Amino acid sequence: MDDQCIPANPDITGIGVRTATYAQNFLCFAPIVAHLWDGKVSVDEIAGIKDQSIGMLAVAFAILVSAMVEAKGHGSGQSLTSFHAAIVLDLSWMNNTSTFIWFLLYAHHRSKNDTKGKVIPATWAGWYKHLSYPLRRLIWGDSGTSLEQASTSNDHTDGDQGDEQSSDGKGNRNGDTKEDVTPQRASKAYTPFIQRLWEFVSGALVLTIGSIHLSMMSAIGIWLWRDPPRFGTEIKCNPTLMIVGGAVPFSSRALHKFSSAMYGILLIPGINLLPGFVFFISLHILYNKFRRRQPPKTAYLTIRRGISHWG
Repeated sequence: MDDQCIPANPDITGIGVRTATYAQNFLCFAPIVAHLWDGKVSVDEIAGIKDQSIGMLAVAFAILVSAMVEAKGHGSGQSLTSFHAAIVLDLSWMNNTSTFIWFLLYAHHRSKNDTKGKVIPATWAGWYKHLSYPLRRLIWGDSGTSLEQASTSNDHTDGDQGDEQSSDGKGNRNGDTKEDVTPQRASKAYTPFIQRLWEFVSGALVLTIGSIHLSMMSAIGIWLWRDPPRFGTEIKCNPTLMIVGGAVPFSSRALHKFSSAMYGILLIPGINLLPGFVFFISLHILYNKFRRRQPPKTAYLTIRRGISHWG
C-alpha cells in the first residue's frame, strides 16, 4: 500500500496512541486476576472494578465523539478518512471490554455470595431468571401486573374516592373538565413505571453505559460501511485491514456486508449485550462444570497419603 494515499493522522494511527490503548485495556485485567486469586470477590472489589470500567468507557466515548466531529469536517485540518474510522472502531471494540470485565467479576461474585440465600446457580436457567428479572419488573412491576392493568387499577381507586370529593353534573370531580383529569390519571399510572425505568438503568450502570457505547459505535460503523468512499476525506487507494491476522482489502464486498450486518445487530441498546452475556456465562458454566468433575482436595490428599504409606 502506498503510504502517501492516506493522510497522516497520528492522533489515531500513531504507534504511541495505539500502544497506550492496548496497554490500558490489558492492564484492566490485572485487578480481575488479583481479585479472583483467593477465589472470593467482595462487594468493595466489585465497586472498584465498576469505577474502573466506567472510567474506561468515558474515554471510549470521547474517542467516538471526536471521530464523529472529524468525520463531518468540523475538526482542525482534514476530516477523518474511512481507513482511520475503521481503526477507531477497532479500538472501540477493545475499549468496550471494560463492560464485560465487570460482568465477569460480578458473575463469580453472585455464584459464591450466599448472603440472604441469593446464590445464582451456574446454569442457564439460573442466569436467565436473574438477568430477565429486571426487565420483567420494569414491565409488570412488583405486583406482576402489566402497565395496562396497573392503569386500570389506579382508575378504579380514583373512582372509589369519588364519594369523598365533590363532583359536577357531568361526573367530573371538583368541577374539573375531562381534559384536566385525564393527564392526572396518566401521570399517576406511569410515574411508577418511570421510577422502575430509572432503577433499571442505574441498577447496573456499567452495563447501561457499555450498551450505549456499543450502540454509538454501531451507528458509526453503519455510517462507515454503508458507503466507505463517501465517508469523510476520500482516499484514492485500496488499503488493507488486518482481520484475525489476515489482510483484507478495504474494498472487499464480503467485508462490507459482514460489517454492516454485525453493526446492525449491535445497534439496539440492551440487545447488543446479549452476545457478551452468552459468551461469558458459557465460560462461567463450563468452568463450574469442570470444577465439579475434579476430585476434592481432601480425597486427593487421602489417596496420596495411602500411596506413601504402602510405598
